[in-house]
Amino acid sequence: MPDAAATIGLRYHAIRQRMGAMYSRIMAIQTDRPLLQAAIDAVERNDLQRADALFLEYLAKDRADPIALADYGDFCLRTGRPANACYLLYKADALCPGNSDLLTQLGYAQLETQDFDSAKRSFEAVLAGSPEYAQACYGLALCHQQAGAWAAAVESFANALATQPDTLPILLSLASACLHAGDSAQARIHFEHAEKIAPDDPAMLLGYGKFLREQGETSHAMLLIDRLAREHPDEEPVLLEKARCLRALGDFSQSIRWLERLDKVSPDLPDCEEELGNCLQSPTDRALRDQHWANAVGRWLRAGELRHAETLLGRLLTSSPLNASAWNLRGLLENASHRLDAAENAYREAIAIDPANLDACANLAHLYESTNRVAEAKAVAEDGLGCIGIGTQQQNAIIELTLASCKVERRLKNYPLSLKLLDRIESFRPSDLQRQSAYFERGKLMDLCGDAADAIAAFTPGNALALAPWQRENPGKTKFLAGVEHMLDLAGKGWLCEWEPVRAPTIGANPAFLIGFPRSGTTLLNHVLDSHGAIRTMEEKPPAQDLMDAVRSMPKGYPNALPDFDAFDITYLREVYFRSAAREGVCDSSLLVLDKFPLHTTMAGLLHRVFPQAKFLFAIRHPCDVVLSCFMQNFKLNEAMANFCTIADTVALYTRTMDLWEMYRTQLPLTVHTIRYEDVVDDFDGQIRALCDFLQVPWEEGLRQFSTRALDRGRINTPSYEQVGKPIYREARYRWERYREHLESFLPALQPYIERFGYSDSTRSD
Repeated sequence: MPDAAATIGLRYHAIRQRMGAMYSRIMAIQTDRPLLQAAIDAVERNDLQRADALFLEYLAKDRADPIALADYGDFCLRTGRPANACYLLYKADALCPGNSDLLTQLGYAQLETQDFDSAKRSFEAVLAGSPEYAQACYGLALCHQQAGAWAAAVESFANALATQPDTLPILLSLASACLHAGDSAQARIHFEHAEKIAPDDPAMLLGYGKFLREQGETSHAMLLIDRLAREHPDEEPVLLEKARCLRALGDFSQSIRWLERLDKVSPDLPDCEEELGNCLQSPTDRALRDQHWANAVGRWLRAGELRHAETLLGRLLTSSPLNASAWNLRGLLENASHRLDAAENAYREAIAIDPANLDACANLAHLYESTNRVAEAKAVAEDGLGCIGIGTQQQNAIIELTLASCKVERRLKNYPLSLKLLDRIESFRPSDLQRQSAYFERGKLMDLCGDAADAIAAFTPGNALALAPWQRENPGKTKFLAGVEHMLDLAGKGWLCEWEPVRAPTIGANPAFLIGFPRSGTTLLNHVLDSHGAIRTMEEKPPAQDLMDAVRSMPKGYPNALPDFDAFDITYLREVYFRSAAREGVCDSSLLVLDKFPLHTTMAGLLHRVFPQAKFLFAIRHPCDVVLSCFMQNFKLNEAMANFCTIADTVALYTRTMDLWEMYRTQLPLTVHTIRYEDVVDDFDGQIRALCDFLQVPWEEGLRQFSTRALDRGRINTPSYEQVGKPIYREARYRWERYREHLESFLPALQPYIERFGYSDSTRSD
């Protein structure tokens, strides 16, 4: 059941309208392309699988046919693959510029991938030559709408409607835009027009009904919603709007009944909780209303809908400015928005109002600990634990507060106290996630106490708890390891050596890539180099992954498309990378961009293919220390990190990754500087000077103060956050030797890399 306000969804009608005409124009000139004609015929028969195979077969023979690229791009957009369509249509436009149909389709594909700036440019380019092109007007209006530029959206929707009058999606979109622009009179005119041409359309009934309710014409609104409810009695938007109309009519009890019905259809819906709070308008119901609103804010936050959460939270705090739970929610919102100072202030406000609000105490303690403010974290944790006997026992908050206190005492080297706190957690019936955190914390404590057996005994069930839900959602071998195995198979057959160099225009400066393997010292190097005035680092940001996704969207996909790259492909992929980097705030061309992502070692071939002049910093550490450290981290699991939940799986991914890197090194002309973690610890100045020479930036004395600068940046979103705030330390070197018993069976697999990277008894120095 569509919501009329969600006009992004309504563009499908306009796209489908255009498709037939575009295909008919293309088909008229297909006489000399029988294979392509067969693909189009298959589309007409709705034999989509056959059509897809025929398009790919044709493009394998002629990758530069703009008609085939446009046809296939159009087909990909119709079949829900907008990223594929973007590449195909972009290339078709480059080969045959000036086709309004093609460029408009590209704009819609870019809209689908949420590349709104590029979509806007595409539609504007069409309208510069064809100002009355309705579909481009409509697309441009959607771009303005997304940006909240409502006056411009109204103008563009109106332009589209002028050449396609009585088109319902345009009318509804225009009415919504007028309302947002503050012109309710024009919005009414367009809704009334929509009702005349489509009196039973669900989107019209819902959109017009909502408009009338908001204008205070609730009885009229109820007539429309009741008509809709007869056909769609259990649809979420219908139930919600019916409840809102009843509330507006003052029938709160009936509104609540409809909301209870909605809750059965869609449990945990934030709108339902919010509306329940809206129905409780009596002063005696204030506490219950605030609780419903707080529940709704929490659900919005969990769903990542921060704007909705912020709007409702503003109402809650205006109504109840001394509500400690609301201030705690404000802290969670600010924290999720990476506004750490504001989060700290909100948590402190909650505690000032109610010192026994243990949720706020726990959240503030975790915030301080994660930003390396250990003394403040200890004070807050102690105050919170001292309030446990006051008021209602908040089990979840007590567990979180205890976990925070455990971390603090461990970092202060109060190991017996930390263990004592950990022992208390089980009595509070923790969730599996909290139990998982407790196991990892115990493992770290046992490691620091020199008890390798008990450390492994704690990390093992902690990893098992982490892995179980992941495996339920992702059964079988991880896709990441399967991808590494596939690349190894190709490289083993000499595939990398077959790549021909490609001359392409230079787009942006070449980045440098800091790779290796997790827990190899990459975070240390990242923060050292981020202290350099001529370097801008990106720590585990998406540009390289966006680059990979763009290749996956090419006809042959990743990695099979790599050998066929031409100058257009290289330029296109560079643009993808730099657009993504700009979204991360990395857009200063005067600085060297250092892209740090350890496991991008596995995609070094692609990075070199797109940036053949790029430099690679390859970080290494003793393989046994790397494997052990990965196993000991409470990673948030994904396809790669799910391999670190057993030592055996960690060894498997490490060895296969290093095998692939060796093939890249020997078969591709990479520019590489290898740097060992242990050498940086022993000779910081010498190693970092050599690194600066490799990157062609001058040595700076301030590099030695990297730890202070790292602390000034606030939260560090890697497992190394505790270590980065310290000066260079030696404790983590060769830790694996205390765990030799547990690693013994894996030493034969790791020995080749121990030797290759130059580790032996003679290389160790304490």
